[in-house]
Amino acid sequence: MKKILFFTNIFPHYRFAIWKKLIGSNKFVFDIYFSPTNPLNIPTPDLKNLFDDQEKAKLHFLKNYWLNKKILIWQSEVLRLTAFSKFDYVMLLGEMYIISSWIACLIAKIRGKKIYMWSHGLYGNENFIKKHIRLTFLKLADVIFLYENRAKKLLVKNGFDEGTLDVVYNSLDFDSHQKHYHNLKKEDNTKVKKLFKDGSLPIILFIGRVTEKKKIDLLIKAIEKLNQTNISYNLLVVGDGDNLEFYKASNQKYIDKGWLNFYGKSYDTEETGQLIYNSDLCVSPGNIGLTAIHCLSYGTPVASHNNYNNQMPEVEAIIDGKNGFLFTENDYVDLAHMINLWFSKKHKFDRDEIRKIVIEKYNPDNQLAIFTKRFLNG
Repeated sequence: MKKILFFTNIFPHYRFAIWKKLIGSNKFVFDIYFSPTNPLNIPTPDLKNLFDDQEKAKLHFLKNYWLNKKILIWQSEVLRLTAFSKFDYVMLLGEMYIISSWIACLIAKIRGKKIYMWSHGLYGNENFIKKHIRLTFLKLADVIFLYENRAKKLLVKNGFDEGTLDVVYNSLDFDSHQKHYHNLKKEDNTKVKKLFKDGSLPIILFIGRVTEKKKIDLLIKAIEKLNQTNISYNLLVVGDGDNLEFYKASNQKYIDKGWLNFYGKSYDTEETGQLIYNSDLCVSPGNIGLTAIHCLSYGTPVASHNNYNNQMPEVEAIIDGKNGFLFTENDYVDLAHMINLWFSKKHKFDRDEIRKIVIEKYNPDNQLAIFTKRFLNG
């Protein structure tokens, strides 16, 4: 069987499902190397509760070295393993700042080993110098796995062979979400409705980190505008962050009126699933990442802004007018208009239709199929 060495930075919890499928495959051998610690305050899940002994044997620790606790520039073990261990393919993060990855690519080429990268590719907002360096680094790869079709188009436009670019999308623990979803269909939704003075109104949801970058103030202003004459929408903010207390204090009058609720943080997957399922629309006024996949998994439509240069790859999961919509970036008036337009069309709220893109693309089984086809065919 083909053996793949995958060098990544850390183990974020959202990777659990796809990692488990990759290391559990009986069609290839997949070893993952990562650091259990990082300066980014991203917790590493408890491996012993997630993987069995056979799976844990394919998970290995390395040490990361960071510049100013922000930029990963070197990884231990990468050069030694690339130079001396037995493998067929090496897979690296497509991050041009990691100096050890550049050297690992040269070693792999000398040994006649294929190089894979799992990467954003081009973002589309790079300046001339950064774009040139990033393209030079990405050209060292034989195959690049990308999160979005937009990045693939950008690379093809810059001379990359389309046959060497696989869009592998991104995913969460879809199997768990699927189970919760079917359970929620049978449950009473009054708990979420009771969070507001008038629970009969549509619930707009924000879920994620409550930080300046997420631009929650834009969403509050949009709902405020819509509710000026008659209160027509409720707004539920789920999450914690640096700006939470500020937003609470500055919007107390709306909390008192009963249409704004700061729920706080929740790490319980069943609880967050219930909040998402019982919301009528999720809006991420800043960029949207895996929040889109999380909400669409429960059949809840999603909205975010339309400037792809300032977006995350998962924005592609939003099919404008079908499972959500896009609005003009930083324009709360347009956001308010689009929210009103969405609900005024009286969409037939077909949750299974809204979930369709996750079922087809943004799930670990689809990712595994794409990886497997490439690993087996070289």
